[in-house]
Parts: sequence; C-alpha cells; structure tokens
Amino acid sequence: MGVQVNIRLDEKLLKEIDALTRVLHLSRTEWLRMKIALAVKDDTLKLSEAIALEYAKGNISEDELKNLLGRDADDIIYVVKHLEKGKRYIDNLQG
Repeated sequence: MGVQVNIRLDEKLLKEIDALTRVLHLSRTEWLRMKIALAVKDDTLKLSEAIALEYAKGNISEDELKNLLGRDADDIIYVVKHLEKGKRYIDNLQG
C-alpha cells in the first residue's frame, strides 16, 4: 500500500498535465506517479554512474563503492579491473 503525498502545483503546469492525461487516457494521479517513478529511476542511475566513475578514477575505495552500491559494486569492480589490465597490456605493446 502506498503513502499519500500532497503537493501544490502551478495552475499552468496542472493544465498541461491535465491535457496530457486526457490524450493518454490516464488519470492525473497515475500519470504523476509514473513520471515521479521514472525521474527517481533516472536520477538513481545517474548517481550510480557518477559513483562508478569516481571509483574508476581512484577517488573512492572498493569498500566505499560496496557501501554505496551494494551488489552492483561487484560488476563495476570487475569491469574496472579488466579495463586496467587492458590498458597495461596496450602500454606494454607500445613499449
């Protein structure tokens, strides 16, 4: 069961939302719920990417990465280690 949240929106924005929901045959609540979920998912992905980049640059430790990303950290650690291995291989080829 969800928790109710009340927000105040600008009247112009609300009219735009109502126009969209009429065309899409969705309720205002359903559309807003979907858009909020999408925004949260997008922001979460961007944050995870930023954390992964900080790890790849050496700015955060493996432990910090695991604390921040949980299970996903193992995939990032694997990729970064293999990228570093590939870079060393190329550097050795170039002499």
